[in-house]
Amino acid sequence: MRNWKNIKWIFEKDGTLRDIYVQNIEVSDWEKLIELLNSEYKIFYGNNEENFSSQIDLDYVKKTFADETGELKIKFARIDLNGVLIVCHFFLEDQIEFDISPSEIKSINELNLILEFMKSVSKKLNKEITLCGENQPEFPLIKIDTKNGIEKILTEKEAENMWKKTDRNVSEFTKFKSKIIMKYFPKIFERKIMKSANSEYKSTPKEKNVW
Repeated sequence: MRNWKNIKWIFEKDGTLRDIYVQNIEVSDWEKLIELLNSEYKIFYGNNEENFSSQIDLDYVKKTFADETGELKIKFARIDLNGVLIVCHFFLEDQIEFDISPSEIKSINELNLILEFMKSVSKKLNKEITLCGENQPEFPLIKIDTKNGIEKILTEKEAENMWKKTDRNVSEFTKFKSKIIMKYFPKIFERKIMKSANSEYKSTPKEKNVW
């Protein structure tokens, strides 16, 4: 039985999202994922400027990856897990990315919906899937790998100890938590946002994860 008290710190509302990643992938993995989502989940696919479809258009997704002009509209898929919403983005060919608002996860019941979703993706792709802080793919807070029997959720203390093992100053762990950044280090947060907006968005290889 999971103890929600040891887990809820991951989903404290702080003005940022939580990201879910599958790293080191190929187009064939996207094909498997889209097959899974279209067949097993309630989907709203499109963008905010048009009506949504109940199916993800695989061909359009592939065109998006190949588009070097930037003229194609970027679409997304909103996945409804019995009231808990996850958004799937089609940013990069070699990395799958979902995001979720922490406000969606209020108890162990909503958490279990997320974990079951992550397990279904891991099983379908035969790959590891992680949940992280926004734009922090190298620091998993939840890791699931059905092939290797891994299902691990970090407590806050475990995450802090792991941060220390990366040889970073332990005081930096508070900055890792975005709510602390925004409350006490607004200039750092502002620079982070500006850097993200002005740099090319690239995938993070699984090998760079801290665990």
